Amino acid sequence: MPSTDKRSYLPQLATVLTPLIAVTSLAAQTESTEPAPALDTAPSDEIVQLSPFSITDSQDQGYRASNSIAGTRSNTPIKDVPLNIQVFTKDLSDDLGITSQIELERYNAALVNGGADVHSDNLIQQAYNGFLFRGFVQNWGLRDGVRQYDPIDTQGLARVEIVKGPAAALYGLTYAGGVMNSITKDVDFKKNFTSIRLTGQSYGEYRGAIDMNYTGEAAGGKVGVRFNGVNAQTEDNREHSEGKVEFAQVNLAWKPAKSTELKFLAEKGYREKANGLGYFLRDNAATGESTPLQVAHSNIPWSWNWGDEKNMRSADTEFFRGSFIQSIGENLSITGYMQYYSRKNIDSDGWDAGGSGSGGSGASWDAAAGTGWLTLPDGTEVIRKSYHYRDWCNDNHAYGATAVYKLETGPVKNTFTAGANVWKEDFISYKGVDSVNMQDFQISNKIDTSLVSSIPTADYVHSIGSPAEDNSNDYYFASWQASALNNRLKTNVAVNRTNLKLVQHAATPRVNDLSKTSPMFGAMFDITRELSVFAVHSTSLFPTTDKNDFDEQLPAVVGKSNEFGIKTELFGGKVSGTISYYEISQEGGSQRDPSATNRAKRAWDAAVAAGNAPVSSISTAHGTVAWADATPDERAAAYADLRDRQNSQGDLVAGGEQESKGIEADLIIQPTANWQVMLSYAHNTQKVTKSVNLATIGQSTTGHIKDQVAMLTKYSFTDGPVKGLSLGVGMQYAGKALQDYSAPGNTARYNPSTFYAEFFANYKFKAFDLQHSIQLNVKNLTKQEEFVGWYRTSGASYATARHEVPTKMRWSLTYGLDF
Repeated sequence: MPSTDKRSYLPQLATVLTPLIAVTSLAAQTESTEPAPALDTAPSDEIVQLSPFSITDSQDQGYRASNSIAGTRSNTPIKDVPLNIQVFTKDLSDDLGITSQIELERYNAALVNGGADVHSDNLIQQAYNGFLFRGFVQNWGLRDGVRQYDPIDTQGLARVEIVKGPAAALYGLTYAGGVMNSITKDVDFKKNFTSIRLTGQSYGEYRGAIDMNYTGEAAGGKVGVRFNGVNAQTEDNREHSEGKVEFAQVNLAWKPAKSTELKFLAEKGYREKANGLGYFLRDNAATGESTPLQVAHSNIPWSWNWGDEKNMRSADTEFFRGSFIQSIGENLSITGYMQYYSRKNIDSDGWDAGGSGSGGSGASWDAAAGTGWLTLPDGTEVIRKSYHYRDWCNDNHAYGATAVYKLETGPVKNTFTAGANVWKEDFISYKGVDSVNMQDFQISNKIDTSLVSSIPTADYVHSIGSPAEDNSNDYYFASWQASALNNRLKTNVAVNRTNLKLVQHAATPRVNDLSKTSPMFGAMFDITRELSVFAVHSTSLFPTTDKNDFDEQLPAVVGKSNEFGIKTELFGGKVSGTISYYEISQEGGSQRDPSATNRAKRAWDAAVAAGNAPVSSISTAHGTVAWADATPDERAAAYADLRDRQNSQGDLVAGGEQESKGIEADLIIQPTANWQVMLSYAHNTQKVTKSVNLATIGQSTTGHIKDQVAMLTKYSFTDGPVKGLSLGVGMQYAGKALQDYSAPGNTARYNPSTFYAEFFANYKFKAFDLQHSIQLNVKNLTKQEEFVGWYRTSGASYATARHEVPTKMRWSLTYGLDF
């Protein structure tokens, strides 16, 4: 077994960088530390006209963003929009060393990133059904207003915007909790620049990133090109954790006239890391215990896993988009786009131990039965593998157009927005399994399950794993923003008509057609120049990706929300933000019925009906007993605990009604020009109010957290001996997280509350006419434990406490060069 004591490579990295730091620091003592002047290609007296459809990070001030695209589909001051909108700026993600938009979720308290990999920044996918927004499950976000499934490297993003509450009137298909809209970088016509970042991390991981932007004159107009690229080798403290990230993005822009802009985007992304980095668990249905392998065998370290470099999880994406912006006069602007997005997500591709023997990875739920952590008839414990493949392939096409018209009618300023969008997806999934040839590895303190072949076995069968689907939706929207009473009263009225069609190809195709009109009404009134009140009613429509254990599509989700609150710009903007109260109702979608029949229960019923034993043995409170020796109660308990492919009791069924209520506060505080503080607090109650299963009424969504607080603060020194130095700390407290209702009497079981902290320090200086920076990031200062399995506390009859897995701090050191 490879050594589990992975040494930190930070000292070696520091040794390499120290001479460079010393030389450049000496040069900096005799030169200014002010940033190098931008190479502006435009004449100094030229007025740069901002597009109503574009927004750049140059408009942000540190962690504070003044404008948003997501709230109205056009560039609008956040303080004028009667919606709760928050923005993660580029400065924020750079300071924290964040490499995908998923990692940002920690710093808005309305979001719960359940199932996150606490050991690694290389995220292949958001955990399925693990992301909660105001208490409701979400499985995808938006990118530039269009559906997006995958993590996006922040190297290609200008910012990420959060619109809280239903927003179907803006985007057609959205979740009831809100939308997370990632904004892609664009050509910057204001300046030419190159930015390079080289990062080394604790366990030998490294990352190189570059952002190059150049513009000039050609063909009687302006042309520009911007390239963003990343190459990273990833690794963490776990065995077999090596992976990689590759990302390349090219933006081209041409302005043949001041009123016309043509743009093209091409992007290629790839990320991978080993399958099987999770934990084996052995369940006891009678007591609720779920025992990790490392607890049953204390000589096996937590860093052990069944992964190997031959079975890698990966996400391979391609993205192409062409668009235009055309201004007609001073009041009318039109934009249009066509795009193609292709993704292939491989969740398993090699020898897999994640089958019915309590799998070590959620990616391996449909591996061959009989694999995993097993006890052989002679009492020997083994890890059994067989060859397995599973992927998810999506080809998406989208196109649309939006027009914005501004009109002043006396004392009233009006902005009219209208448009249409079409989105189409072709989906298919392939599966491969060998249920004949198995390979056993006897459990010992030197167990190494990576000694396997990379070639499929002779009995490997490749087939379609899930029914092919053709999914499409088109929507048409219009909105009217008005400003009156000397700009003190702002209103926003919007309506959207969405047509949805989901087709699952099977012997008898399953077709789900739905059309819905979604309105939104909002108003804001400035009580003073620094304090405004707002109220908004909005709706949502979402075609859930949830399917039951038999691959049957579950119905779309419809949401309604009422929200009111205040927006502040106190003390000349030094304290800005939003405080609001909301109530959301949602119907449709899915809910878990622990008593519902799943594939395992159907197979059990069929075996019993045929007079056969459905299993050879059953785990009971007194140990493992043969089927023939089990009592009726023991058989019934084992039957009730039969899990679906998500390793949960019962199955997903059509949802009833749920409600979510809460209060949120999101503030940016800048006491001085040097000091920034970002605060986010959320209190949420979410529960089922109507259900086909009466036992679920009053229950909350798995992963639900009632109270969360996040804080980020940064202080920058602008003079004195440490001029150019910035220091910052980020923290998050999350209350206990609901896991299930498996305890007797449908009693809830929870993860304990958590506290996470991280630190960063950045030093910027000028040397040799170039701008340099050195940044240190330390993540997981609190060494927040990871929770797995369940155990019984002293005297308890049922397991309600979780096993705690120790985690480690992670360090990174980044050198930056800007010119």
